[in-house]
Amino acid sequence: MLSIPTHAELLEAVGQRFTFGAADGQTVDAVLLHANAGIPMNDSYVCYAAMFELPAGVSLPQDVYRIGSPAGRTWDLLATPTRPTEDGRSTLTVVVHTRADELAKAAGSSDVT
Repeated sequence: MLSIPTHAELLEAVGQRFTFGAADGQTVDAVLLHANAGIPMNDSYVCYAAMFELPAGVSLPQDVYRIGSPAGRTWDLLATPTRPTEDGRSTLTVVVHTRADELAKAAGSSDVT
């Protein structure tokens, strides 16, 4: 089972709405602004980040959120507040840094949810 989104999956969803669910039951819709490639620590790893724009007037703290994709997939991921957009909206960013072989193995599994 793949417990993180793949970079390709995020790239396909740029501009779409995701749902962030907090442990207290609060949910917020956020738009995926971009999914940039990162710099892994070596060739055995992959690194990428997803930046989400929150609605005007909404800000969320760093926390582990249940993030729901427009495709119906969900992941429990750590999201951190990052620089606001030019119009002042808050953003949250998720960074993925994982072993490339484990990600490829999990993505190839028929048990992906």
